[in-house]
Amino acid sequence: MRAALQAEMAPGERTLWSGMPDARRMKAAFGIWLFAIPWTVFSCVWTGLAASSWLVRMPQTEMEWGFGIAFPLFGFPFILVGVWMLSRPFAARSAARQTIYGLTDRRLIRVTMGRQHKIESVRIAQMGPIDLNVSRDGWGTISIQTGSHVDSEGDRVTDRFVAAAIPEADKLHRMIIAQQGA
Repeated sequence: MRAALQAEMAPGERTLWSGMPDARRMKAAFGIWLFAIPWTVFSCVWTGLAASSWLVRMPQTEMEWGFGIAFPLFGFPFILVGVWMLSRPFAARSAARQTIYGLTDRRLIRVTMGRQHKIESVRIAQMGPIDLNVSRDGWGTISIQTGSHVDSEGDRVTDRFVAAAIPEADKLHRMIIAQQGA
């Protein structure tokens, strides 16, 4: 992973800090389960009940045939969405195992290896207010405001670069502040 980070650096850019997130600390991603479990259970039950009319007796009229096909098919996308939501925490943990962060003298970089090679960075000069959430053992999350924009509904949205579940979060925070002052 460190080689992947080094490969993304510009000539003359030097690494000040690097670290990989701890996938086991990404518990916030499991919050979606509070919604996903009842969603998926309801979708499965609804679709099962809709399909059960065919199991009880064969449809006799065209309308029964139509509803007997349409209702279960209508429920199937809801089941797929539920399964997708249930998989999100595991996908986030998998991505964390393939991610490395690096602070250079010019920017903060996130490199994610996987099916797609993804590079995100924010220049020191673009960084706004920084939120730090750190535990006693030094692991934490840094959220950096990078700008804002107006969405399609006219609401102002704050853009953020988030480094979650990283080691030495307080040290990284101090280093970013020092780089902003340089």
